[in-house]
Amino acid sequence: MGRDQEIWLLRIASILHDIGKFWQGAGEGGVHQDLSQKFINTYLEGITTLPGSHHDYEKYMGREYKFLKILVAADWLAAGERTKEEEERKRKETPMLSIFSKIKIVDEKIEDEKGGNNRYIPPLSYSVENIFYPTEKDKIKDLESYYKNLWNVFCKEVKNLNKKDLNALFISLYYLLQKYTSFIPSAVYKSKPDISLFDHSKMSCAIADCLYKNADIKYLDNLLSGLKKSEEKEELNDEEKKVLENGKFLLIGGDISGIQKFIYTIISKRAAKGLKGRSFYLELLDEIIAFYILDKLDLSIANLIYCAGGHFYILAPTGINIDELRKDISLKLFEVHKGRLYLAIESVELSPLDFRPGNFPKKLKELSDLLGKRKKKRFEEIMEEINLFEPVEAIDICQVCGEPITSSGDKILEEEEEKIVKCKICKGFEELADEIRKKYLIIMKKSKEDKIEGWNIPFIKFGYKLAFSNSIENFENVKIIYKINDTNFVEDIPYPLGYKFYLITPSQELEKLAENAEGLERWGVIRGDVDNLGLIFSKGLGKDATISGISTLSSMLSFFFKGWMNKICEEYKNKIYGIYSGGDDFFIVGSWDVLPKLAEKIYEEFRKFTCENPYITLSVGISIAPSVKYPIYRTADMAGEELERKAKNIKGKDAIAFLGKAIKWDDFKKVKELKDEIFKKLENGVSKGLLHKLYGIYDIYKETANKKGEKLAKYDGRYGRWRWLLAYTLAREKIKDKEEFKRKIRENIDYLDIAVRWCEYLKRERR
Repeated sequence: MGRDQEIWLLRIASILHDIGKFWQGAGEGGVHQDLSQKFINTYLEGITTLPGSHHDYEKYMGREYKFLKILVAADWLAAGERTKEEEERKRKETPMLSIFSKIKIVDEKIEDEKGGNNRYIPPLSYSVENIFYPTEKDKIKDLESYYKNLWNVFCKEVKNLNKKDLNALFISLYYLLQKYTSFIPSAVYKSKPDISLFDHSKMSCAIADCLYKNADIKYLDNLLSGLKKSEEKEELNDEEKKVLENGKFLLIGGDISGIQKFIYTIISKRAAKGLKGRSFYLELLDEIIAFYILDKLDLSIANLIYCAGGHFYILAPTGINIDELRKDISLKLFEVHKGRLYLAIESVELSPLDFRPGNFPKKLKELSDLLGKRKKKRFEEIMEEINLFEPVEAIDICQVCGEPITSSGDKILEEEEEKIVKCKICKGFEELADEIRKKYLIIMKKSKEDKIEGWNIPFIKFGYKLAFSNSIENFENVKIIYKINDTNFVEDIPYPLGYKFYLITPSQELEKLAENAEGLERWGVIRGDVDNLGLIFSKGLGKDATISGISTLSSMLSFFFKGWMNKICEEYKNKIYGIYSGGDDFFIVGSWDVLPKLAEKIYEEFRKFTCENPYITLSVGISIAPSVKYPIYRTADMAGEELERKAKNIKGKDAIAFLGKAIKWDDFKKVKELKDEIFKKLENGVSKGLLHKLYGIYDIYKETANKKGEKLAKYDGRYGRWRWLLAYTLAREKIKDKEEFKRKIRENIDYLDIAVRWCEYLKRERR
């Protein structure tokens, strides 16, 4: 057997080593390792026998059986402990606990009490159509039926896989396991079954790949005996101590900087489409560079722990020259983007002890700190090869991005309402935005072509070419074919197949979004992200945190922002244009009036998805363009300022910044109700002059609050000029339920200005 075949068989064995647990849940009798082997014999022609023996490893200590020992060690390290056999009955009674239930952060320190409410997820397939909310355990009835239905469909899909090419088989199995085992617990013998079977299997596979490359039999024997003794509190010998404490793994991190400026530097018409194209290009670039590293290190997709939002983390074996890798990638990026985009790459060594519960997040934090320092030294590694200050001879300036065009071949003159000069890259980004909307397949191919134009130019530098299609044809050198937003990807063809979620909405131009708005003819931008994400990853899981737990947390967040967001936005699809959603943040352009509704909807869905845990919150910033033709990059910057300087500056964050003011989400609901009350009065014939009077009342209140404090201004009769003016104003208006209306205004006087301005914009008449 060749080495290439060996590694693919090991990958298949390690990613399927616990598949028998899935079968157990569906009612099949027997221990899970026997069922895993039975599955491989039945559906994969018995291509490997490793899974059937991975709980009997002690029979083989001191003998060869390298692959089996690799699998056992990988299983233990991924779990953070030596895995134990569990009762078949317990699996049929125990759904997966949402990982969000466990997050607990108080004053940046972890408390011992539980975080959110314990909420569970039934075994479901991973799909944008399967919208669910984690719920109480006793509300999930007949768990075995869930398992049986899922298992039968899973087996049917495995039967239909093409099994001639091990590479293609492994990648397709990887995505099938993600689809069917992301909401199945890996272990139910634990008190908290919160790690998904998919993420445990994925990390087992990643660790096994590393051990295959740099561990011999002696090392593996000492590793297994050392892990066993350590867990049982027995004394370790010197060799075992050395093996457990020394680094054998490398955690590689990548972080693209310059993203904000790259995306938002758009100054012309059709800016929204160009913005979508640029944003999507960066998502692809992030993955292309990660794949480039995986290929250079001969690692599989399972070793890509996380990839979103310009960040990625890869688990690799030691012995890699990170400096060379950084220099190689920097030169490629600089050649294309001339310093506008930079990838910081760093790494930290991991020992087997770093996989123990509570230890892995510390290494993640160490790596994050190194990346932060590296970003301050952009292109330091290639300064001798480049000239950052070399003058550029330009024949024209691109009216989209403002960059110089250096040759006639790179210049495109388009006739729209007026002539617009574009560079080929910007034109390519507009085409990319159309491709993602009109086609449902992404074909990633290995390529060394040199005559490539548009958005594919950077990808070719890394040895890849991307194409979009609505049909699978006879392609050459296929790396993978993704189905977009559709997990029904299996076909009997010899290509690696999978799926990807992206936020995709109908294309809208800014002028049209403004025209579709109610009242004020304007468009706006909404930007939002998860609060305290760094703390959630570094401390949120506390002493229970393992590499598989971190992977599960990443997967669940990605599922919400990349998949679920499509369903949330569907209701508003004619009044918004989704630019980006992934990782932990989102950016959407839309008619101004729909943005606060969408923001609230996203927040409510996110809170339900994260078990209403008070330590996992979301903040949002909304900006309204001052004019229809206002540059989108400036409006995007304004939304970013609203988010970072206002919404996230409130104590505890968990806020929305809208119409120039930050409000906690609980208060926003009250503001919205007050706005609705005022708007109803206007609709029922009350003059718009009421708005001006209410503004005046708020100004008096605010002036008093600034001088005497909010408490005195609100409740002390000596400073109640605004209150009697409110009573006088309402007494002169023909309004039903005056006392109730007056009470609502008094209770929400702090936010009366927002409610009034909101109504004013909704009632604004157009010329």
